[in-house]
Formats: sequence, C-alpha cells, structure tokens
Amino acid sequence: MRVTVNPVDANGQRYSITLEKTAADKGFIRIDPDGPKDVTIIKLYDLRASGAAAILCRGDVSGPDVNVACRLLPAEGDTPPRLRVEISGSLFRLYDGIYDYGVTPAEFESTLAFLKAAAFPPVPANV
Repeated sequence: MRVTVNPVDANGQRYSITLEKTAADKGFIRIDPDGPKDVTIIKLYDLRASGAAAILCRGDVSGPDVNVACRLLPAEGDTPPRLRVEISGSLFRLYDGIYDYGVTPAEFESTLAFLKAAAFPPVPANV
C-alpha cells in the first residue's frame, strides 16, 4: 500500500514523494527531487499514527537512526495544503529540520485516505 505526491518546496523545487506501508508498523519514504539530485530513501520502523493526519516513526539511516514525523497541514488562507517532514537526531544534525512541501488538494485528500487505510498503530498515550 502506498501513496505518492508531487509537491513543490518553498524554493520552487519539484519532488516526487512516496510513502509506502510494508508491514503493520514498517514502511519507507522515498524523496525524489526533479533534477540532478540524489534520491533519498529512508526505511521506516515503529510507525505510529498521531491523529488522522500524521505519523511518527524512526528512520533507519547510516549513523544513528533518526526520528521522523510526517504531517499533513491543511490549506490556510493563501498557503496551500502541505506535507511537512520533520527530521531530528541525524549524525551531526546534518539533516535535522522541518521540510514543507506544497501539495494539491487532491494529493492532500489521497494522502489522508492512505493514512486512514494504513491504520498504523496509534502513538501510545502517556501514563
């Protein structure tokens, strides 16, 4: 099960981003920039749903595994809907940051439908 969006970042760079579920709490995210740049594929594990429009997980990368949060942000005023990818815990913080990608309303809805159908386990409640 997977979903692909073709967003544009704040600098006008186009991408193809695919989120795929491969097991109950595993998958991957593939970030493929349009043009002569490297494709980034991060294996994801411990995937958890954080509400209807977000997932939190760990990413298997070289060096220490990173924390990854993917959130769908609805349109606000003149700002189109966005896919936000937040990365923390990378080696020397090289890739840490918040990356926003503008998506179309149709991509927003198809990604919401994917998250609902994927039925990732919920983030445990703090006790």
